[in-house]
Amino acid sequence: PRAHNMVWYLGRAGACVDRAGGPGKYHSASTSRPLLCRRSCDVDAFCVGYSVYAPLVGGQVECKTYKAQAPEDAIAGATPSSGTTCYEKIYSPPPSPPPPRFLLPAGWLLLPPPEPPPEPPPSPPSPPPPSS
Repeated sequence: PRAHNMVWYLGRAGACVDRAGGPGKYHSASTSRPLLCRRSCDVDAFCVGYSVYAPLVGGQVECKTYKAQAPEDAIAGATPSSGTTCYEKIYSPPPSPPPPRFLLPAGWLLLPPPEPPPEPPPSPPSPPPPSS
């Protein structure tokens, strides 16, 4: 696949949490193949991530695919939850080491301040006052 089409996931231990602090909007399904869970998110443009709950016995996993129609539905992090891993979809390879991300309470990314405007050119010197 071409590089710009690569879909990566940032894994976090726990259940996904959206920017509003809630569980997010997701579709839940049971499957014996967690890879299908990831594939269904890969091909869905609205999918922002998925989570897998893998109990120790039985072989079936619970797969939740998260869809975001609004910015606040985006995955913001994970809350501790036994046996669950949250995967946030990102479109570029994870940098190493990852830069710190500053998330404000509303979920906005903190951007650096804009460049200062260039200094105005110096004004021409004023002519000397006429001598009387």
